[in-house]
Amino acid sequence: MEDNTSIIVGVVLGLLCLILVFATISFGVYKYKELEINNFQVTIDNLSDEQKCLHICGFEFRGSAYYDNYKFCVEKCDRISERSIAKGG
Repeated sequence: MEDNTSIIVGVVLGLLCLILVFATISFGVYKYKELEINNFQVTIDNLSDEQKCLHICGFEFRGSAYYDNYKFCVEKCDRISERSIAKGG
């Protein structure tokens, strides 16, 4: 009976350690994302709308078509700034 108890205690401790490691990694990823979002908001706080648009375009696009996606985004920023100029803004 003592052997079964030690095995159960060992399994429970092992599971608790795995849960603790997983929770620590998850919390670290969560805090990193939170800091990344806060840093982005602080960075674009004092930029004009046109500069904000270009700054957002500068963030990474996944895949092999990075340049095409960036070019498309910059063209959209251009159109937005042209509309705001045409409205008198």
